Amino acid sequence: MCEHYMFIRRKIQGKVLEYLEKKGEVMDKELLEVLSKEYNVSYNELLNILMSLEIEGFIRVRPVKESSFIIQKAEQKKQ
Repeated sequence: MCEHYMFIRRKIQGKVLEYLEKKGEVMDKELLEVLSKEYNVSYNELLNILMSLEIEGFIRVRPVKESSFIIQKAEQKKQ
C-alpha cells in the first residue's frame, strides 16, 4: 500500500473517533455522509476502516438491519 493511502486512512480513522466522541453513537450511513464531505471514501472503504478500529478496540459495531450498522465508541478499560 502507498504511504499516502495509509496517512489518509489514519486521518479518516481519527475523524471517525472525533465524530463518535461528539455523538456517542452513529449509523453507518450518517458517518459515510459526514466523511464524504471531506474525503473521497466509499462505503466499502468505510467498512474496512471500521473493522480496523473495532479490532484495535476503539469502537463497537453492531448490526441493526441486514446492511445497516450502529457504531459506538468503545468504553476504555480501567487499568
